Amino acid sequence: MIWFADIQFGATVNRAHHSLHRQIPSPQWRPDARESGGSYEELGSSANETPVALDLDSVESIKAAAIYIREQFGSLDILVYDGGINRSSDPNATLRETYRAVFETNVFGMVVVVDAFLLLLCASKYLDRRIVNVTSSLGRIGIAYSPTSKYSVKVWELPAYRSSETAFNMINAVDAVRLQKENILSIVVCPGYCRKDFGAGRGAKSAEEGAQPIFRAATEGLQKNCLGRLWRMKGILCSSGGRRRSEGNFRHL
Repeated sequence: MIWFADIQFGATVNRAHHSLHRQIPSPQWRPDARESGGSYEELGSSANETPVALDLDSVESIKAAAIYIREQFGSLDILVYDGGINRSSDPNATLRETYRAVFETNVFGMVVVVDAFLLLLCASKYLDRRIVNVTSSLGRIGIAYSPTSKYSVKVWELPAYRSSETAFNMINAVDAVRLQKENILSIVVCPGYCRKDFGAGRGAKSAEEGAQPIFRAATEGLQKNCLGRLWRMKGILCSSGGRRRSEGNFRHL
């Protein structure tokens, strides 16, 4: 299952995964999801894609999507998750309300989604089950302090978003360790600063470039070599020397 709040980016990753010729449930965030009673609605489908909608801030909506996928497919082999916001939708939100809105979606939403779909992952007979959580290097403490990074706090403050991504990474670390006994890999991947709807079309890389490390994190590498590491595409946000290369690589978080 591939879940992306950014429909453009999600569609790009979906196209890459279609090469696997697998049936792919693809929940998408919809602004009308909550108004429709926290349920999903069919958005149309291709031969190997089944789009549904859910609201990350609604437990009922997430549970409804999980029930639908269980009824349609019985189990889930791989969960790819990328849902998040960088600010409150309310321009008049207080500081507390801003942090609460960002954490509600970026952190609590992810926790509930993983919990809701974990039984479906456990039910799968697939030998390489994975949870792939799409994160941002803005959540890394070293980058925040860096005197040279283009993505340091000096350049981009974004305290609510940064701290939510740090919490996101820690929750993934806990999941990665606790799910080892189930032979389910929980891994984080950073696509870099991509041109997509989330950033109003700004970014150093195309959506297609950003989709590649996500696809590879879901399909490549031995689980024992992936545990506790961050899959990234070298170049732009991810490189240390400023060189742009196309191969994926692991780094410790």
